[in-house]
Amino acid sequence: MDDHLHAAGNLPLGLADKLFFHLEGNHGLEAETHLLGNPANDKTGSYYIRPLGRPIVEGFFGGPGAIAIEDAGVLEAFAFAIEELTALLGGKIEKYLKPISSSSWCNVEWIHGSYSHALPGCARDRETLAKPVSERLFFAGEATSRFDFSTAHGAWESGIRAVQEFAACYPKAVAP
Repeated sequence: MDDHLHAAGNLPLGLADKLFFHLEGNHGLEAETHLLGNPANDKTGSYYIRPLGRPIVEGFFGGPGAIAIEDAGVLEAFAFAIEELTALLGGKIEKYLKPISSSSWCNVEWIHGSYSHALPGCARDRETLAKPVSERLFFAGEATSRFDFSTAHGAWESGIRAVQEFAACYPKAVAP
């Protein structure tokens, strides 16, 4: 277990949060556009406009920006993003932006972060964390994925791997 605790310590969680807006009406924004709020501000958002042609704006905030929007609260976070978007696109864009959803990973009990990242020289600790501690304790999650860390599919695939490891230890416990 000490190896797993050491490995987990070398794979801490970073913080990234998202805000989503629905675009209503004839907004005139091109699909698949990317905007950076204010490059001089480390709390700025990165905005993905109309992903896959959908009427959505995805705001991405990392590190200090994620902390700032979580500390401010949901309403203020959306207000900040609208302020940045109107500075980039003009004041008329505000009437087309309707807040729909946000994340707040730092404030989720038992999580306190978003995605794992390996400290310098510690990427192999993902393999250590992925190994079963015993025939009774199995680890899964994106942090255990050697190639697909920091992704939902890496978490999904690691869950399948952990179930397969469990099934190998307890073949009678798994239905055919």
